[in-house]
Amino acid sequence: MTCIFCKLDSSKSHSVEHIIPESLGNTEHVLTAGIVCDKCNNYFSNHVEGPLLADPYFAEQRFRATLISKKGKPPRVRGLHLQSRIELELFPNLDGSGISVGTANEKHETVWVESILKRSGAGSFVIPIPAAPSESLMSRFLAKLALECLALRLANVEGGIDEIASKPELDPIRNHARRGFPNNWPFHSRRLYPPDFAFVETGQPPYEVLHEWTLLYEDNRFLYLVVAIFGAEYAINMGEPEIATYETWLSENGQSSPLYPNGLLPR
Repeated sequence: MTCIFCKLDSSKSHSVEHIIPESLGNTEHVLTAGIVCDKCNNYFSNHVEGPLLADPYFAEQRFRATLISKKGKPPRVRGLHLQSRIELELFPNLDGSGISVGTANEKHETVWVESILKRSGAGSFVIPIPAAPSESLMSRFLAKLALECLALRLANVEGGIDEIASKPELDPIRNHARRGFPNNWPFHSRRLYPPDFAFVETGQPPYEVLHEWTLLYEDNRFLYLVVAIFGAEYAINMGEPEIATYETWLSENGQSSPLYPNGLLPR
């Protein structure tokens, strides 16, 4: 067995690979051990997924959805207490009893409490929320997702995983995921639906979608991964660092997402 990223023997690898991290709510889209070797699995966890999940954008999204980390820790967001100018943290209580707040630095706890006691109210708490995650981290994360989603599609096809590992046309996006080179691999992003959008289907209770994905093979013979995470759609070209062909596809298809080719979300 060969790892689809480093192309080295992975027959002794033991860890499964969650295509989308467990901390984003993924328990279903998983690659069996060896498709991604243990070394690459650990590298992506520490140098791509970890920093991306710590990015303020995803931290706020995870907080909003109350997604517990793989280690069982609640999601946290940081903000500023305007009256004392002290940085605070908010996090949901694991017992479901509400939200707790405390100082980001324990050394400031006493000063913060004293500032509250001097006033008639707790004051104002401001949480800065970026409109999008770090582009460089997101690009590498999408490159990783693209190869792994393709592997999941071909996992039961004889020779499919070896084809991904050996295909030279996939080396550029493979190198971008592993090493960040080339360092400028653009992706397309837009909002499909709000993060807390309630999907409704006949005879079913309302539900929210944390993530969904598909592969698009457009007319110019480029293969795209199209994934929605918390309602934001991202598309990355698996063959070349360009997105113009995807933008053309969107224009020719009335801006409908490949995730919803009829242009309608279930409501």
